[in-house]
Parts: sequence; C-alpha cells; structure tokens
Amino acid sequence: MSLTQQKDDVGGERIPLPDTAGHEAASVSTVGPGAEKPGAADTVEAATPVLDGELITEAEYQRSRVRRLAESAASRLPAQWQTAESARQAGAELAGRVVMVPVRYPAAVGRGLTVSARAWWAWVRVADFYEASKAADRLADKWQEIAVVRRRRGVISVLTVGVTGLGGLIAELTAGSLPLVVAGGAVSVILAVAGQRKDGAGGRSTRLGSRSLAWLMNGDHLVIAFRDAKLIGRDESLMLVKAPRHDGAGWALTIDLPPSRKASDVIGKREALASALAVDEVRLIVERVRGDDGHAGRLALWVGDADPYAAEPVPGPLASATSWDLWRPVPFGTTARGAAVTLPVVWTSLLIGAIPRQGKTFVARLPLTAAALDPHVRLIIADGKGGKDFRPFEQVAHRFIRGSREADARRLIHVLEECAADVADRFDRLADMDDELCPESKVTPEITRDPAHGMPLTVIGIDEVQNFLGLNVPLDKDNLKGKKIGGRICELLTYIAKTGPAAGYSLILATQKPDAQVIPDGLRGQLGTRFALKTMTWQASETILGAGTYKAGMDASKLLTSHKGVGLLLGADGETELSAGDAVTVRTHLLHIAAIRAACERGRVLREQAGTLTGDAIGKRDLAVLDPTVAARLADEVTATATSPEPVDAELVHELPEVLALLDGLIGHDEHGLVPTGALAARIGWDVKTLGEALRAAGVPSAGKRRVQGHPNPVSVVDVDVVRSAIDG
Repeated sequence: MSLTQQKDDVGGERIPLPDTAGHEAASVSTVGPGAEKPGAADTVEAATPVLDGELITEAEYQRSRVRRLAESAASRLPAQWQTAESARQAGAELAGRVVMVPVRYPAAVGRGLTVSARAWWAWVRVADFYEASKAADRLADKWQEIAVVRRRRGVISVLTVGVTGLGGLIAELTAGSLPLVVAGGAVSVILAVAGQRKDGAGGRSTRLGSRSLAWLMNGDHLVIAFRDAKLIGRDESLMLVKAPRHDGAGWALTIDLPPSRKASDVIGKREALASALAVDEVRLIVERVRGDDGHAGRLALWVGDADPYAAEPVPGPLASATSWDLWRPVPFGTTARGAAVTLPVVWTSLLIGAIPRQGKTFVARLPLTAAALDPHVRLIIADGKGGKDFRPFEQVAHRFIRGSREADARRLIHVLEECAADVADRFDRLADMDDELCPESKVTPEITRDPAHGMPLTVIGIDEVQNFLGLNVPLDKDNLKGKKIGGRICELLTYIAKTGPAAGYSLILATQKPDAQVIPDGLRGQLGTRFALKTMTWQASETILGAGTYKAGMDASKLLTSHKGVGLLLGADGETELSAGDAVTVRTHLLHIAAIRAACERGRVLREQAGTLTGDAIGKRDLAVLDPTVAARLADEVTATATSPEPVDAELVHELPEVLALLDGLIGHDEHGLVPTGALAARIGWDVKTLGEALRAAGVPSAGKRRVQGHPNPVSVVDVDVVRSAIDG
C-alpha cells in the first residue's frame, strides 16, 4: 500500500520520513523559517517536526481529489445535462456571435486603439503625478520635475516609434510581409482585448439592445444572476441538486445555496432575482424545498417560457359537478405550473380583497357554489352591492339579503344574531355529547349530516362587506351617540369568525376596500385564509394577507391589472393544509353566472330530496325571536369577544439574515458610531471579507476606510447604528 504526502496547512516544507512499517514514505511538515535543516540537530525547537499529516491510501486520496474538483466546478452545467431546446438556444447564440465577428472585431480594435492612445498620452503627460501635485497644492514645486519626466517620456516614445518602424522595414526587406502580418494580427488581438466593452467604462456603459434569459445554456449564468441580485457573494457559488428540465410551460431546477445563505432571503428578493434573470417576476416561482428532501438553503426554481397567466381562464369543475361534499376542499384554480389548487372551507374563514374589476366577485362565488351543491350545508348570503351577481343563490339560501341600505343592514344584524345564538347553543349541546360521537368538542361530518342534531355546516358569504361595516347609523334611534350599525355587524362577525369554526360556521368576506379602518384588526385577525388579487399598494396587500407578508416577498400590488382572477392565496392560521408561511399565486377557475345558476338549481333539487331546504328559499323569511336570557348572555359574549385584547393578525416573522442574528446582542445599546470591520468580525468569529459581504447582502453598506484609534493606517469600518437599525427592521 502506498501512502500519499499531504500539504501542510501552515505553509511549511514537506519532508518525507523513512517509513518504519515498510511503507514508502510518511508525510510530516515543518513550520516557518525555523524548519528542520541539515546540521541543525542541536537546535531544540527547530529540530522538532510538527506532525499534522494523516496516513491515507492512494484510493482515498483520489476519491477526495475527485470530490474537490467536483465542488470547484459545481456551478457549471455539464453539456450532457442540456436538453435539445437549450442546446438549440446555445447554438443559435453562438452562430449569431460568429456572424457578427466581422463587424464587432474591427470595432473592438478601434476602441482598443483609442484606449491605448489615451493611456499613452496620460503616461507621456505624467497625468497621475500632475493631478496628485495639483491636489496637494504643490504643483509649482513639482513643475520642473514634471517637465523633465515629460521630455524624457516624449523622447522614449519617439525612439520607440522609430525603432519599431526601422525594424519593420528591415523585416520587410529580409523576410517579406509575413512577419509584419503576424505581428499586426497579434497587435490587433491585443487592441481588441483592450477594447472590450466593460461595465462602467466611460462612454461604453450603454448599449442598444436588451437583456434576455440565458441561464439555461450554462449553470454559470444562474450563478452570475444570483451574484448580481446580491443573493450570494462574489466568491460563492451554487450547487445544482437537480438539472434544469422542462416542466410544463417552463423550466424547473433545484439548487443548494452556499452555507449560511437562507432560502427565505431569496424568496423575499424574488423581484431582484427576476431582474437579474431578465424575466418578469410573474414568470418566476421561487419556493423553499421542505421536509426530508430539503433544508433551509435549498430552493426550487421555475421560470415560465411565457406569461403563465395570459392564457384564457380555465372553466371550473364545479360547473359540471352533480353535487359536492363541502368537507372536501373546493377546486379553486391552478398555479403557473398547472398544478391544481384547492380551497378548504371547513375550520376556517376566508377574506378576499382587491381593487375593482379584478374578479373578486367571481372568486367569492366559487366556494359558495360548492356550498350550494352540498345539501347538508346551510347557506347565508348578503350581497352588499345589490346587483344580480348573487341572485342564483336565492334558490338555496337559508337567508338572502340584497343591498346595503339601512333596512338591509338591520336585517343582517338580526340574521347574524340568530347565527351567534346558534353557535352558542351548538357548543352547549356538543358539551353534552358522548366522546365517541363528539371526540374533540367540534362538529364532525356525521353530526353535520344528521338532521336530528340540527347542526349543518353553515357558510356566511358577504360581498362588499365594507358597505355594511362602514354604515355609521345609530343602532338605537333613541340614542344617537350610541353604538352604530356597522360596529354591531363587526362585533357579530368577529364573534362568529372566532368561535364559529368549531361549531361548523365559516365566513367568506369580500371587499374592494381592504382598509384597516374598514375591516379592523379584531375581525381581520380571525379570518384564517386570505386571498389577495391585484391591489394598488403593498400596504393594502398587507391588510389582506397579514402584517409582515410584504417583507417576506408577498405583494399583491405587483400583480398585473390584466391578470384578472389571479391572486395570492395564504393560510394564516395553520388549521388547514394551506401553508402558513408562503403564499401561492393562483389563477382561479372561471364560473359564469349561467353555470352558477344551473349548479344552484341542482343544489335546490338535492335539498328538496334531503329535506334540508329552509328559510328564505321556501319563503319563510321570519327570523327567530331570541329568548331574553339568551339574548343578554349572547350580548355579553359578543362584546367580550370583540373587545378582547388578545393579539390578532399575528405578523409573519421574517427571519433575520444570519450575520444580523449573530450580531444581535453583541452590539451594546451604548455603542454608537464607527467600528472597525475586523473588530466586529472577531466578535462572531468570522473573517473580515466574509463579514463585509454578508453585511452588504443584508442591506448594511460599508462606511469606507477611516482612521480610528489604535490603527496607524485607515481601516474598513461599519456604522453600528446602521447595523442596529437593520436588526430592528
């Protein structure tokens, strides 16, 4: 077995020693200038070798070498991984470059000649010395010295030109034109290299044309895009976990970020990455890979070949469904990649918000249509707009209110009081049921489907809810300064949204005015599922999706106005299978009013057969009269729920970048001003370069180089006040 020598990490000289075990050699190292030398046996410290090697077999060494080479080239996309389409794309670009060589090469040579002439002239004129003397106000003292250098360099230039010309003439007479042609070609190549278009070069930074998606041709393009987007450092790379492959109408791949880089940071800067890739952000999907196959630094990327939301809307399957079980999630729409998205209705409530004419009403009618197709669901509809959009549901609705006038709002109050009393009564009856029938103090499918229990799933849908909540009319006409109608409706909705899901109640609220004053935090915080279509501002988007969603990269204001029915779907309470951390961009199904009317007709027939058609649908519009004792108890419970101080609409916490998390707590509150970057790096055990790159990626710029106490020369510094502000958000 042969042994392989290993390189000493501290730069010492490798000295092979005899292998007493019969092997060829073992590897040791000596350190620094005091390394062991012949004749230095009497020197105690220098004669003692530092053993830091490890005996490994040749096979182990070759395996480690192959692994290191693979890691160093991890960012490059091997040619065999390319698909036929990406190979054609690469070939087309290469052919275009070849065709343009006769035009681009002379232009590059001309630019190189200009650059070289400017550099020569600056050298002859001693421009650097001249500007430095002028800046130091010592031009008069240095003028004679500058003039001498200028004359000397001028003479050198003339002699160089003369010698070059004479040499060329001699070569022409003795060897012909071939040497001159070869020399001219070499000079032209040098000039072309010098004349390359470089970012930031004066007069050459702007070009006519446009950027286009190119990363599919080579994995390094993706690395460059991540660096340009400030998502990884200049010395960092990416690992391709899965090669790019065509997935549906786009390209998909899985990558691992460098150590300490988090997928959540990339998701929060999706727009910057889309810009670096030269695509619209609606074509880019960035998701963290979770579970056993993923980790905090693994990302799944998908880039669409074209705008995935520009196609015609997909008709919803509910249009042809004969019935529906609302305990199953409702078909809601599809993602950009064509994956089906379903919407849970049980155990949660839904808030839909958007600017006008973005499909808000169409979206709200999807779960309501599913509820209409389930004969064991009690449906309550309040149309705050008063048009015909919800008229088909009159056939099956237990309570139906059309319009938002004062009389309509007062009837809505009575309906909601009736529902609130039913919620309280259900909990009383659930508490008396045996554990086998009701194991968790919640309704079950068996309970809701058995007419003997009188606890059907109940869905309350209110469109343009802001028209009811904003009604500033006194509830008691004899007390003009008392509670308003809108306030009372808000109290009742908050109570039902908070306590009703376990009793089988769900709210579906839609509004075109997602304003915190219109829908207070106390109500909005109880709505566990959010869907935001196009909004005007990111603040309006956060009002719908929840605090902190904008910082986490979820912003409905970035959706295009032309994408009607497209929005961000987010689960905010963890009660359903919807992710409570990442919103899904969904193109909702399309159900025209004719299809909804037909579905409601089928739902009415199903209810007639099941004996569950009740209330307004059969002409019984009279509301139940609450017992005074029950009404008093209910009033206290509703008021207590609406005024509860418990936190609502909890903010989605955006994790701090690692460098800020490490520095948090290490910077004293009494520490202000500039601190050397090296001193800050020492606190967390990082090197200066890594810390600087991490701080820039976290949005903390360097304060440049300054003179600080204890350092003779200027050093890189960081403003700790800026760091603390970044930590505090």
